[in-house]
Amino acid sequence: MHRGVLAAGCLAAMMAAAPALAQTTPAPASTPAPEPPKPDPTGPFGGSITGIVTLTSDYRFRGISQSKNDPAIQGGLTYEVPLPFIGFAPVSIYGGFWGSSINFSPDVDESIELDMVAGVKFKFLQEKLVLDLGWIGYRYPGSMKSAHLAYDEFGGALSYDFGFATLAGQVRYSPNFFARSGDAWYKQAMLTVPLDFIKISEKVSFKMFGGIGHQAVQRNARFANPDYWEWQIGLVATIYGVDFGVTYVDTDISRRRCNGGGFNYCAPRAIFSISKSF
Repeated sequence: MHRGVLAAGCLAAMMAAAPALAQTTPAPASTPAPEPPKPDPTGPFGGSITGIVTLTSDYRFRGISQSKNDPAIQGGLTYEVPLPFIGFAPVSIYGGFWGSSINFSPDVDESIELDMVAGVKFKFLQEKLVLDLGWIGYRYPGSMKSAHLAYDEFGGALSYDFGFATLAGQVRYSPNFFARSGDAWYKQAMLTVPLDFIKISEKVSFKMFGGIGHQAVQRNARFANPDYWEWQIGLVATIYGVDFGVTYVDTDISRRRCNGGGFNYCAPRAIFSISKSF
């Protein structure tokens, strides 16, 4: 599990055997990140700077709590700049960061996850089809170096906007996953459907989403969990530019494994969030 060893309160046991897991991107939050506005260029070279702040009732990453089922505050900034048209599709490059409060274990003095992102986007068919190839670096300032929490992921995401729905998929690979658990693959598919038939106000809109993902890890003992499936379904209401979300999250990890450190870190749960993009 991503950060599962610590989220389950199992860090001490893990380190006794050996030195010791958020969308697009990190978005390691359960609810898909609200679509950022498309402003006039706000950065150098004709690029745009967008940001997001979120308050969530539980920080779940790939179905597993990173905050001991407690609330978390999150935020990030991204800078994206278009490149000269190269012939077959518009291209842009981006970079940024995303962070969240976390709570893994009293054994480790960590309170922040900081993710760095960089990549390139190819946009086809009037930008309805988007291919995103990038890197995510997960870092944990203040954590014990011997726990080896930091890791990197490389991969891609492909999405297509049909108008009535958007279908997206992503594949991520880490050569040495969280807590040095070896090669790891994450694969996910997600469907988002705008509920345009609900007419309340021009300033109010709704959308539903659902997704399923699979996390596979080479060294399950270090990861403290088997390979597993996770899924989610939710609703987002955008009211005057603020996104209110509720997401039901679950995994197929057994109840026995989930109940670590006195709390169920991967048990099914409804998660509530408030987000604002700018």
